[in-house]
Amino acid sequence: MATYDLYNMTSNVKYPKEWISLRHEIEEWATDYHMPYQVPSASNYRNLKISVYTPIKLVLGIKSIDNIKSDQVPKARKIFYKIKAICEEGE
Repeated sequence: MATYDLYNMTSNVKYPKEWISLRHEIEEWATDYHMPYQVPSASNYRNLKISVYTPIKLVLGIKSIDNIKSDQVPKARKIFYKIKAICEEGE
């Protein structure tokens, strides 16, 4: 699965390096994690990313995950680690 270098893309939008690092970490985890159940006709990778991004957006009060600011990344990382721990608790 290809991951994109969001910081060096040709668009004018530059994402915080901290967010890019966390996003890569989330993508790696979502790629490697195997859900204990299979959702019919859905990608586990996509579902896992949505399951992580939705609580982050809710807590940070942002409409799009790409609107995250560098000072919000530590809180987003904390949320991700809690979700990851809960998911891996049952393994």
